Amino acid sequence: MHRRTTVLLLSTALTALPGPLALADGGGSSSGQVVLPGVPERLSAQQACTAFKGRATSDAPWTRRALGLDQVWTLSQGRGVTVAVVGTGVSDGPAVLAGRVDAVGDAGEDCVGRGTFQAGLVAGAATPGQGFSGVAPQARILAVRGTGVRGEPDPARLAAGVRAAAEHGAGVITVTAPLDGADKAVRAALAVAAAKDSLVVAPAAADSVPPATSGETPAKPAPAPPKGVLAVLDTGPQGTRPDTAPPYTRADLTAPGDALVGPGPVDGGKWTGSGSSLAAAVTAGTAALVRSYHPELKAAQVRERLLRTAYPADLPALDPYGAVAGAEAPAPDAAAARPDPVRPASPPDAASARNTALLVTAGAAGTALLVAFLAAALPRGRARGWRPGRLDPRGTQGEGGTA
Repeated sequence: MHRRTTVLLLSTALTALPGPLALADGGGSSSGQVVLPGVPERLSAQQACTAFKGRATSDAPWTRRALGLDQVWTLSQGRGVTVAVVGTGVSDGPAVLAGRVDAVGDAGEDCVGRGTFQAGLVAGAATPGQGFSGVAPQARILAVRGTGVRGEPDPARLAAGVRAAAEHGAGVITVTAPLDGADKAVRAALAVAAAKDSLVVAPAAADSVPPATSGETPAKPAPAPPKGVLAVLDTGPQGTRPDTAPPYTRADLTAPGDALVGPGPVDGGKWTGSGSSLAAAVTAGTAALVRSYHPELKAAQVRERLLRTAYPADLPALDPYGAVAGAEAPAPDAAAARPDPVRPASPPDAASARNTALLVTAGAAGTALLVAFLAAALPRGRARGWRPGRLDPRGTQGEGGTA
């Protein structure tokens, strides 16, 4: 039922607003949609760096409507928040990122294009004639390398990237691959992030099944994410994942991550991509919206807010407007700071209370009888001049005088 609720919400969002909709390469040119190239995850040693400019499209991505971004942008666009993208690097070549990318070391160069795509999902600016925009178009990007130059997976470099991002002041950190909660280097990096008040958002699953396990051998699920990390799983326009999607161990939240549209590392063309790391980027952009609108919140409170305001489902589904505009939750230490209520020194004596009630009732009844008696006797006494009456021989009482 929860899954159907999420599908209904997303389907309603997709049909509620007018205008063209980009489903990336969900349709061919016969339907009037532009078929976009797929952004790579990594490059082989024989492949040259990504140099294709992508393709131009003025259509709005399906995520813009599904996430209600036009509505939430009236409240927050992420100004003043830096989001670190720990991955293949980020190029500021695309117009949507120009002038808003800082880099640690050589991470300002993106040979693959994946990190630039993620950064565009987080903070790509709206440009004239294009329907595309990142979730937080006024946030800044901090590029941090978390893979090899050609996108080779490197858990040690990924952990070091999280640490570097926190030390450079990123308020939100998103990474390109799942984090292993059992890895000591990861836990140490997350301790630094917690000390620096950085929220870490990570994919709950790999973006694709590794080639070595693409045959009959089932792919291993991604490792369980560390405590405190917001682990995000990807969903498509219908709010579901395909049965062949890479497996995961645990997730906290779902967000759009299938058939997304974003920039490549060169010029202003657009690409398409899918995977949980892209859903994590979308969520990181939402976290930037929250941190900009609620600068008083700590990273843990932002994480709690994203979960508390999400659409209810088997796994909660991200709701940017609810996260920004929703009611504030009590601070974690509010209950401890509140004084204890006043308590009686000893339990009340039920028997004593019952006896008191009976005495009061009896007294009230006696008073009522006395009032009735006086109401009858006083007029007679007044009529006799207050002389005592007597009984006549027949047994009736005289009204007054002598015998």
